[in-house]
Amino acid sequence: MLLRDLQREFPWRQAWRLRRKEAELVLWIHHSYPSGWLRYVLREDGIVKDAGLLAGLARAGVPYQLVTGRKIEEVHGKRIVYSIFPYNPKRRRNYSAGLIEALGEIENKSNTLFPSVAEAEWWENKVHMHERFSELAVNCPPTLIDRVSEELQVDEFTYPLLVKEPHSSGSLGLHKVESPEELQRLRARFRAEGEPQVLIQELVDMRRDLRVTMVGDEIVHHYFRINTGPDWQPTSTKRGSLVDFETFPEQWRDRITEVFGRLELRTGAFDICWLGDDLDSEPIFLEVSPAYTPNPPPPAAFLDRPYSEFKHHLFGPDSFGTAFVRVVFRIQALILAEWGVIPH
Repeated sequence: MLLRDLQREFPWRQAWRLRRKEAELVLWIHHSYPSGWLRYVLREDGIVKDAGLLAGLARAGVPYQLVTGRKIEEVHGKRIVYSIFPYNPKRRRNYSAGLIEALGEIENKSNTLFPSVAEAEWWENKVHMHERFSELAVNCPPTLIDRVSEELQVDEFTYPLLVKEPHSSGSLGLHKVESPEELQRLRARFRAEGEPQVLIQELVDMRRDLRVTMVGDEIVHHYFRINTGPDWQPTSTKRGSLVDFETFPEQWRDRITEVFGRLELRTGAFDICWLGDDLDSEPIFLEVSPAYTPNPPPPAAFLDRPYSEFKHHLFGPDSFGTAFVRVVFRIQALILAEWGVIPH
């Protein structure tokens, strides 16, 4: 169904006319290589993000050449626009490090990447992220980088704790740990799996968090994800959370923008919470990523229902797919302008 919505929104004629074999600008589509095209087309949102980049170029009248997969290794001296997904041609166990290694090799061929290697390094690398948060004095939960092969002392933390795998997204790789014994069992599992380090983090008392999408110094999209249960759990919409696209803590707008500016990212999505959900307290920055999937606002009929119900609404003008394609296309065009690839 998403492909149907994508087909309806995409500017096919403009995109076809602007394709040039020797264009200075390259749109690189690597479809989560070495995974195949079928997965890319049928199971991932990456096709929408790549189509959004192409739609933005086409509507701005920018000539481009299209390069796929490992053919990018033959490209020299070009400007290269791409979406951050797993690209791991050497099949490294750490797919995030595999991407950064590959991007570095591409950049070393006199190419300019959008996003840059430094920006991409924030993607699904929570150890790097928290090291940078510490260097830049970003207010985040107390966090310890745990080298799982070494003896661990966490006496300063109070259970329950959160353990985060460094290369994961959403609620994947997130473990709530209730006791020292449970923590040691989890660490033993990581050692057996060859995971060298994880994050141990103090659990913040919160039932909602704010997703803020930034492009440059502008907040271009935001929503609260709300856990309606009495106990802490991840606020992922897959778990039945409500989503509020209207409320925004205006008193913290400048702070959010200022903190994002410290990171030297041109686009990214923050997850932010407040202790006890008290918006008058200091914002706590949980995570940031230069690659993200924006949720579109639901129609009126779904405002008071779990957001997951809207995600399963697949037909009609108010379908999730239609709204999703439109919000992704809008944000991708803003990103291209921020990179200087198309006019503002």
